[in-house]
Amino acid sequence: MKQTFKKAMMPLAVVVLGAAAAFATNAAKQSEKTETAAMQGYYYDHNEAQGNRCKPITVDCKVGPGPVCTDFVLGQIWALDVETGTTCSGYLSRL
Repeated sequence: MKQTFKKAMMPLAVVVLGAAAAFATNAAKQSEKTETAAMQGYYYDHNEAQGNRCKPITVDCKVGPGPVCTDFVLGQIWALDVETGTTCSGYLSRL
């Protein structure tokens, strides 16, 4: 009886492990896609005399730790501050 139970459980365990690996692989692929997507960044326009000095630019950066997100011409790229909605002071890092 015990031998039959063990023999029956082995294929079931293989199927369960295979399904778990498939879900883990799919989740990893989905997180890669969201991490490499272009997002809205902002640069600080020093030449703007009045009004909103945060100008939008589409960049390949992410929110989180890492090297500073920069543009060769414009300098450091920022995220728009959520609290004020008008200042560009949120840290962005390169992918």
